[in-house]
Amino acid sequence: MKHNLKHLPLGSKELLGLNLKFCLASHQVKNNINKTILCLARSIRTKYYLAEHNLLNESDYNKQIYKKNQTWQPPPAPLSIEDKITEFEKALKSFQQRIINKNRHQQHSNLTPLQSEALKKLRNNRNITIKPTDKNLGLAVMDTTTYIHQVLTEHLLTDAYLQLSQPEAKNRIEDVKTSLKELLLIHSDKLSKAELTYFKRSLQSYHRTPIFYGLPKVHKSPVTLRPVVSSSGSLLAVFSTWLDFKRKKLLPFVQSHIQNSFTVVEELCHLNVY
Repeated sequence: MKHNLKHLPLGSKELLGLNLKFCLASHQVKNNINKTILCLARSIRTKYYLAEHNLLNESDYNKQIYKKNQTWQPPPAPLSIEDKITEFEKALKSFQQRIINKNRHQQHSNLTPLQSEALKKLRNNRNITIKPTDKNLGLAVMDTTTYIHQVLTEHLLTDAYLQLSQPEAKNRIEDVKTSLKELLLIHSDKLSKAELTYFKRSLQSYHRTPIFYGLPKVHKSPVTLRPVVSSSGSLLAVFSTWLDFKRKKLLPFVQSHIQNSFTVVEELCHLNVY
């Protein structure tokens, strides 16, 4: 961990050393699995519906560009299946309640008390910014004012960027959306049923505005920021996902392309090295 702050809460090193992807465990066993049961029941009913209508081997289905229809709910399965779902739900909740009763007075956090206290202090400290570093060199802890100053002076307030007002930005986003929809309409006859369904459902969803942030280059002196624009969940992500889907069809034509690690092992076994 690299940082430019001398005074951090006790236990910060042990906490941040776990990395930002560390999953925190709840202090107590939660007594609500209704959402999980509903998802399981929906999945079972959907699979039965697809099997009943001979849609399990639908040729137009592709996992990468599949977008769930949020408004469609599968009809109930036959009574024998629904009874099994109910029996499983009752057994699962009964087993869960036994675990809760057994561990009622125990703490299940996977953090030490020192780490938990450090997490609480860091979370409430707006003067500290924690970011992953460039080149995947761990975490960087920076003073927030320093971080904001570098973002502005190194990137956003330079000639490489143009500041737009909120109405201007909104109009540009709408213009891009209109242009992309027109392209879809013009070339709709060249898209498969699965692709058309993907675009139709995706364009009906909410799209967030891309977010700009910087990754500290701790291997540089002085430390600078690598600019990143996160478009995940944005309008353009809809089309970049589709583009990636189409480009994968071209990979077999690349001479250096290898399908997976098993193919590598297989080819190495038949390689004669003298």
